[in-house]
Amino acid sequence: MFRPSFPRTFVAALVLALVGLLRAALSAAEPASPVQNLLFAADDPADLRARLLAHADSVSADALDAGEAWYWAGVSWERAGHADSALVAFGRARALRGNLEETLAEIDLRIARRSAGDLDSAAALAARLAAQPLGRLTDEVRLRDAWIRTQRGDAAALSPILDARRSPLFRPHAGIARRPLWAWRFAPLALAAGDGDAAWRLASPLVADTRGRDPEVTRLARAASVGRPIGTDYDHWQQSAILRADTTELAGLVGLGARLLTVKAEDGAALAAWYLPGPREAPIAVVTAPIEGEALVACDSLIVQLRRGGLAVVLLDPRGVRRSASATEPAALLRTDGQDGAQRRLARDLSVTLSVAARAAGTASPRGLAVGVGPAAMAAVLASADDPRLLAVLLAGPEIAPTERGWLRATLARSGTPAFFESGPENVFENLAIERIVAELPPTQTRVADSRMPGHGAALFRADAAEGGRVTAWLAGILKRPRATPPSRPR
Repeated sequence: MFRPSFPRTFVAALVLALVGLLRAALSAAEPASPVQNLLFAADDPADLRARLLAHADSVSADALDAGEAWYWAGVSWERAGHADSALVAFGRARALRGNLEETLAEIDLRIARRSAGDLDSAAALAARLAAQPLGRLTDEVRLRDAWIRTQRGDAAALSPILDARRSPLFRPHAGIARRPLWAWRFAPLALAAGDGDAAWRLASPLVADTRGRDPEVTRLARAASVGRPIGTDYDHWQQSAILRADTTELAGLVGLGARLLTVKAEDGAALAAWYLPGPREAPIAVVTAPIEGEALVACDSLIVQLRRGGLAVVLLDPRGVRRSASATEPAALLRTDGQDGAQRRLARDLSVTLSVAARAAGTASPRGLAVGVGPAAMAAVLASADDPRLLAVLLAGPEIAPTERGWLRATLARSGTPAFFESGPENVFENLAIERIVAELPPTQTRVADSRMPGHGAALFRADAAEGGRVTAWLAGILKRPRATPPSRPR
């Protein structure tokens, strides 16, 4: 049988062309709603909430428009750590338009909060979803419904979730947001039900993700290992698992001359970072390691290219990630609230990491750039705005939360920080948001590059050396000149 063969370059070009057509089609489709426009217009989270509430009041007769405004106000309040206000907003959104998103958001918040009456309220909401057509076929709904029912004493609800053939938790490609969090929630239930195998499969990956430094994760995995035919005791398995998780990372980093640094944050938290030296007095790229996956495996090509461009690199494990996890900084994968505060803390941690790396390099006057990988984009922009030593920001596959869009745009506009956006072909809607943010900034301040490599975050730089070469060519000019002062706003 004849099978046509196409060069990889042709296939990559075809994918990019199709993505371009999809972008154009989406851009030409129905214009953004007034609320979507507000997400880009606000200067910070507080300003966004004020704008959304004012808009909801002004369009109270339009249930869909007002409901959308209340939903995003709830999301913003939840990210700010104000659960009570978020629940009121989600309730208003449900009463006005009743979309799935605000219902799931309220269920999740009540599950996480667990105040008096929360479980009953979540159960009522989940029952309505499950009663809708196809409701029980949705993995997201199934998990929430099963969790709530088990918490209310329905032991039968747990069985389908622990079934290795039926459960979405054991299907790698199931569409589940926050999979590690759901694994963490159901693992103790599996253990209590006597299903040590399911408990082990759910809990053990978290041990490697946290490098055995989160005591609660370790305690649960140790309990799940009892009686398992793993051929060794749990402590020996844990050391082996962590060693396996570290092997590629350590081999690559040590081979590049890296050394492990301890970063003492402003609040005393002990964080870990890998420092890879560059030429004498070289600029320093402060990179946020990905929250999920192996740090080096995801960032290897980016690190190599930055060093090839004459920079030193320091790779920071954010709080609760790998070596920066501890009893006081539990696993970031399991956190559910306070995302805005976490971005601000990470921004300050990046600045402190620059100082620590400068001492390791013997540099008295450090300068460099902040590199935000994936969801750390906002933190990198905040760090570069607040720390004049960070002359530029590189956003690798940025995942910008909708409530961060205006905040990120306004922060770049205020600071004038040059910004490089590396986007990928898979997330069309994220790329459309990037294009709109960039369109509202001075053309000379930003650069957007489309990677030919599928994937997310720093892995987009694996396409070839030219992918990273665009960044270092851009940086060559940026790092030689002082940051431009942005024009003052008209009064």
